[in-house]
Amino acid sequence: MVRINNPKNNDSDLFKKLTRLFSGPLVNWRSQTPRRLRRRQLNKYNFTSASGKQFQKHGSNPFNDIRAGVMGAMQRAERYSDFDQMEYTPEIASSIDIYADEMTTHSGIQPMMTIKCPNEEIKAILNALYSSVLNLEANLFGWCRTLCKFGDYFLYLDIDEEHGVQNVVGLPTHEVERLEGEDKTNPNYVQYQWNSAGLTLENWQVAHFRILGNDKYAPYGTSVLEASRRIWRQLTLLEDAMFF
Repeated sequence: MVRINNPKNNDSDLFKKLTRLFSGPLVNWRSQTPRRLRRRQLNKYNFTSASGKQFQKHGSNPFNDIRAGVMGAMQRAERYSDFDQMEYTPEIASSIDIYADEMTTHSGIQPMMTIKCPNEEIKAILNALYSSVLNLEANLFGWCRTLCKFGDYFLYLDIDEEHGVQNVVGLPTHEVERLEGEDKTNPNYVQYQWNSAGLTLENWQVAHFRILGNDKYAPYGTSVLEASRRIWRQLTLLEDAMFF
């Protein structure tokens, strides 16, 4: 089921094209059409042994996906709550600052970002977007810091049909969910749900930054504080026990 509660005009040709573009593979590779296999050739893929039949799925419970989604949301909220509390430790707060500072270091000689494009017109448009609209020199440090803290960062893109991206707004990380697999006909279709606002945004309306490399919390990212989370909880319990 595709969620359609979207503030943008769904009848706009531009928005329809953007949704279709970002909901499928950006590169379509040509492949040969496989010939139809005969029935007797397919029989070899069936489980015939007693041990192989143990892996066959005899039935499904429709509440399994709901239960897994609820548990995943609870664990995600618990992790984000721990990350908020961990920031009150001076050493952890300083480490996040160092991460963000290393990502955004710039000077008069070395700019924060360099645009390399053979087309001067496209280069000028991108330069105006990053400098005037996004204002990266002032905003990028805070975005990177939140990204390192939670492992995810959601940025809402206010797009106009005539003027393009007009403004960007940072969304609260713990209130936004990434929806995948909602459209059974298109497995690449992605939407974002802002729970507190009751809005469902398309893939091209949200810039989702995430730290990948660990698929344990997919489709979300992994915080740089995840490795020290268990040690921090033990330290907190020891500190609380000293007062009793």
